[in-house]
Amino acid sequence: MRIVVLNGSPRETNSFTYQYLRYIETNFPEHEYVVHHIGRKIKKIEKDQVYFDSILKDIQAADGVIWLYPVYIQLVPSQLKRFIELVFENNKQTYFKGKNATSLSTSGKFYDHLAHYYIQAISEDFGMNYSRGYSAEMMELMKKDERKRLRKFFLQFVIQCENKTTTANYYSPLTFNYPNYKPINIEKQQKTKNYKVTVLTDATKSDVSLNNMIDTFVKLMPCEVSVVNINEADIKGGCLGCLNCAAENICFYSDEYMDIFKQQIIAADALVYAFKTKDRYFSSKMKIYLDRAFFNGHRPVFMGQQQAYFVSGPLRQMPILREALEGMSEVGRANFVGIVTDEYEDSKKITKLIQNAIDGMLWCIENEKYVSPKTFLGVGGHKIFRDLIHTYQIVFPQDYRYYKKEKLFDWPKVFFGQFSIFLKPLMRIPSFRRRFFAMSGKYQTRLFDRVIKKEVTEKTKK
Repeated sequence: MRIVVLNGSPRETNSFTYQYLRYIETNFPEHEYVVHHIGRKIKKIEKDQVYFDSILKDIQAADGVIWLYPVYIQLVPSQLKRFIELVFENNKQTYFKGKNATSLSTSGKFYDHLAHYYIQAISEDFGMNYSRGYSAEMMELMKKDERKRLRKFFLQFVIQCENKTTTANYYSPLTFNYPNYKPINIEKQQKTKNYKVTVLTDATKSDVSLNNMIDTFVKLMPCEVSVVNINEADIKGGCLGCLNCAAENICFYSDEYMDIFKQQIIAADALVYAFKTKDRYFSSKMKIYLDRAFFNGHRPVFMGQQQAYFVSGPLRQMPILREALEGMSEVGRANFVGIVTDEYEDSKKITKLIQNAIDGMLWCIENEKYVSPKTFLGVGGHKIFRDLIHTYQIVFPQDYRYYKKEKLFDWPKVFFGQFSIFLKPLMRIPSFRRRFFAMSGKYQTRLFDRVIKKEVTEKTKK
């Protein structure tokens, strides 16, 4: 059987991810593996049509396709994202049609599910039969049980390829037929406030709605707004996964990226990400920006920042992207103000939504930089990072120092504290246990009563 592997790692054969493929090749030598190092050779693929076509012809001749990638900031690396864009831009989806596909990723288990959902959605857009992928923690290949699981995963995929198994589609095709957003009579507000507000965008001249949304925001915001367009910035390339930044948080690239991130992005009181969707996510340009933020490590440096998103495109049809946006703000300890899209017939409504975002930002800034409580997206993401940094503290020393200083190693404490020593043996007695649960509701209510009454008393004294 002929398996084509599309390797999205820019580290090529030196990546953790590739070792999982090596293990498969070693255990199943009866199959032919055609590997294309997309992540490493994306510049050549962009410039060399003959080379691009040769990859597509290999896919067309394959019995099965494996998307192989590390997870970079909730998704596949920007280089693999760009390859997917090239397929759409050149209308080459037919080369993938009817093929059985799956994905194999490595990560710290941080939002890895979004990367797999994305690849599944793209595979379905290409007309492929996608089977559930394999998401590995970086070092799981060292575990005997996980190696056994990996072998079974590949065996199942081989059977599906042999049988040309038809799989169910999870996602509907994308449609977008809304008119361009055209604001009317927007009066420029006086710049009476002195907050630092930044718009980060990848808008091009052809992105009419997105440019108009940004322009409206700039006019309505009662303070100066800095617009940073990454298309105009000196950003030489995407993250290479080299880890040279891990020790000192300094990227090996010599370009403007780190200055933009520190001076324009982190320093802002309010930040707006303004972008047009491309296939089912950000553009690969915006993904380059996000991936390169890895130089900052895993430090949640946006505490108290107000973050909003202006999106041009069918976001309502992209639950993967919406979850990524909300999670990105929550994990960064920022306040998720909301999302404004151009999915409306009425331009006046979009203008009102932009004004609402401005009002929300200003209110939160002026009320002690209010941040709404985290949901699972933020709490779960934090715990993943917390455990990862503690485990790999030798690799990420700056992250470890930051987490220690900010008291982010917040391990859970036993409920009832020292009394749990006495309660544990008592809870083994059925009669005590029944009485305990009968009384627990009243006990908890009394705890809350104490806090509420105390606050009422303090307000009365004032």
